[in-house]
Amino acid sequence: MAQLKHYQRDQITKWFCPEPGYVLDFTNRTFSEFFQDHFEINIYADAFSEKGTSKFNRLLAFIELSPPHLVIELLKLLWTRKHLERDEIIDRTHTAYNSESWSVTLEQLNSLHEEASREDVPFRKLIGEIGSQPSHTAGPLIHRVSAEWTLDTLEREYRRAFDNIDSDPEAAVTAASSMLESVCRSIISARNIPPPKTLDIKTLYKAVREPLGLSPDKDLPGSEIESDIRSVLSGLSNVVSGIGALRTHSGTAHGRERGFRRLDPRIARLSVSTASTVALFLVETWEKQFPEDRLPKNDISGSYEE
Repeated sequence: MAQLKHYQRDQITKWFCPEPGYVLDFTNRTFSEFFQDHFEINIYADAFSEKGTSKFNRLLAFIELSPPHLVIELLKLLWTRKHLERDEIIDRTHTAYNSESWSVTLEQLNSLHEEASREDVPFRKLIGEIGSQPSHTAGPLIHRVSAEWTLDTLEREYRRAFDNIDSDPEAAVTAASSMLESVCRSIISARNIPPPKTLDIKTLYKAVREPLGLSPDKDLPGSEIESDIRSVLSGLSNVVSGIGALRTHSGTAHGRERGFRRLDPRIARLSVSTASTVALFLVETWEKQFPEDRLPKNDISGSYEE
């Protein structure tokens, strides 16, 4: 998820928030359509209202909840929209310069380009800074399924996991395991599956694997890649078990003894990224197999006025 520094947020506010709460010339309707067309998300979902319900607060929420590459795409689209008139003037000037009328001089054309280039310098710098941040590409999809399936715990643990990778890798691994546990327990509850006697992640995953059709032994008739799919599904079990074991031996769930050995952030990053991908896969499989399990939501889709 992209992390904005204070001066970066101030720049975004200066460039794209002409009045408090507004974003450029967007109406509520066009703002909703913009995010639906370019990112296929509902910007008026509750997941983007934590900072407030105005358009600009939702914009900031999207930025902070999304990986850097999506934030860069968003900012470039907004920058283009902001300078649409400027760029059209440059294009018309180009056309006039290349015409036979010679109504525009080369000096005038170069002046427009230089002015635009100077204006773009701080924006390109901001894009470079955001692009240097680590990317968690599962983020936007996690936010979508969390909002649409009211999986609040999944959302919280996802944030806690990624926020702690470098500062507290043991806590990150604990949150990664909790993320998987929350998804499995939600599926068990919704599907009325008898709860297992032990609630460790390995047993919880085993309980939901068969109802979701993810058992490595499941028949896949007519598939030329059957053995490959079996290998992937078998690997999921190993991944889940490994994350659970790492939490037991290195996480924070059972406290830390004096002089304990710190976990390498690289391992925490691998565990968190893998856990979020597996959690997303489980929810999407659940969504595909049993769409009727979606819980009632209180205006989860949001609304807007013309």
